[in-house]
Amino acid sequence: MQLRGWLLSITAILLFQPVFAQKVSEKKVIRQLKKDIGYLASDKLEGRRTGSEGERLAAEYIVNYYVAEGISGYNGKYIYPFTFTHGRTQGQNTRITVNGTDLKKAKLAFPLSFSGNAKVQDEVIPGVMEQGKLWMIPMFDDEEQAKDPHFNWEKSAFERAEKAIKAGATGIVFYDQYNAKYPAEFNKRTEYEALSVPIVYITYDGYTKYIGSDKTNTTPTVIVELDTDLKDKKLTGNNILAYINNNAKYTVVLGAHYDHLGHGEDGNSLYAAKDGSIHNGADDNASGTAALMQLAARIDNAGLKNYNYIFMHFSAEELGLIGSKKIVEELGLDSSKVAYMINMDMVGRLNDSTHALTVGGIGTSPAWGKVVNKNDERFKIAFDSSGVGPSDHSSFYYKGIPVLFFFTGTHRDYHKPSDDADKINYQGQAQIMDYVYTITARMDALPKPVYTETKQTTVGKVRFKVTLGVMPDYSFNEGGLRIDGVTDGRPAAKAGLKGGDIIIQMGEHEIRGIQTYMEALGAFAEGDKTTITILREGKKMTMPLEFTPKEK
Repeated sequence: MQLRGWLLSITAILLFQPVFAQKVSEKKVIRQLKKDIGYLASDKLEGRRTGSEGERLAAEYIVNYYVAEGISGYNGKYIYPFTFTHGRTQGQNTRITVNGTDLKKAKLAFPLSFSGNAKVQDEVIPGVMEQGKLWMIPMFDDEEQAKDPHFNWEKSAFERAEKAIKAGATGIVFYDQYNAKYPAEFNKRTEYEALSVPIVYITYDGYTKYIGSDKTNTTPTVIVELDTDLKDKKLTGNNILAYINNNAKYTVVLGAHYDHLGHGEDGNSLYAAKDGSIHNGADDNASGTAALMQLAARIDNAGLKNYNYIFMHFSAEELGLIGSKKIVEELGLDSSKVAYMINMDMVGRLNDSTHALTVGGIGTSPAWGKVVNKNDERFKIAFDSSGVGPSDHSSFYYKGIPVLFFFTGTHRDYHKPSDDADKINYQGQAQIMDYVYTITARMDALPKPVYTETKQTTVGKVRFKVTLGVMPDYSFNEGGLRIDGVTDGRPAAKAGLKGGDIIIQMGEHEIRGIQTYMEALGAFAEGDKTTITILREGKKMTMPLEFTPKEK
């Protein structure tokens, strides 16, 4: 037995030896990083927003790199487009008439973005809210509220519309009778899901001219007709896949998202000025993108053969991990095909003083303990066991695939126009790339790692806490909240929920999308007991739910 163990050790050393003999020049790596990040984070690409020309240029640049390196696309192609819903747009057929005058055409009224599509007509008395099938509701309670920049009119209108619908309203007209300093506007990127009835807004000028001449109603009754036509806005993103086919049984995925915030149009910028400045996203995530490109070439040149290797550049990560979810679904990726996944997101800001590097997912397989060097003198490594986080590795973890996530931490430039290429620590990033390559090379000599479920923590770019313990599918727009995955030990898991379930009710709260889901959670406290209703493969199920205290 001792002799056999010695022979196995010698075999392992011989297996490792060829891959570690493959050295690369750090200076050469840094030169290429500066070139790639310099282009990807340049103003020319205007922040690489999903669906934009900048995203297309970035994709073209990445593909050209793989072509030059002789690394093929997956199944004969590099580009994998996907389409998803992102906000709403106004159609051409909306009519909002008061006593026969079309206020929409006169630009004195418009549908709110959470309006349903339907037609309703009624004779109403302005100022009398609860009447008939069509309700007229003042948007602002008083002049002070109409001048308050902190008043969230959309949230208020949504909540009041919900109550009105429950009380029987089949159409709702909000109106401004105070000439608001911060009036309502059509929010094409609303987070509120569409309700079931037409909901519109009449401006102050429309109100005073066609309904009331001042703050008192002078028109006794008006005939209002609503005919709304809103459409979901569709965006198309492009995932990029390069592939080394070794005809192996299992495939390794190395990934990084390449999209960013554009000019901050989607409301996820942390830049206070909101002046439309370009968010170049050098660290987030031109850094991971450039690292992945060079790692692909290094793996190819090293001749790692035990696995096939797919290098995935995801789009729409910033909009809810949509690109990685789409490609996992499209290719049917799960543990029967994929050995493990490594994700790099924001690996360009290694601090010269702290040398802090976070490695997430360490608890997703016992194999990581064998190949991840916890004492690398180049870094002060913080390990996190969770396979879940606000980046693309989560999409793979929920399919039963072991993951690792590399991240150098947030900084004052995160999600701001100041995240530029001149602030990247190129030498530090080169060292991280070498660290990731070493793990990949060691894994190539080992069998497929075993998957282990983990508990959710908060490692990542932005702390993401969901009391229920689920990962929502942000791209789902068919009513209810679809679950991508469930965290072990949290209330959802204890109630029996699983990935693919669609939540439609929590207690007395109907769930129609992400907004009503989050607001329903706000109605509960730790220790509360209720029921949760789901659709599972088309079948309606109700089960008990207890909001146990969150782990500290």
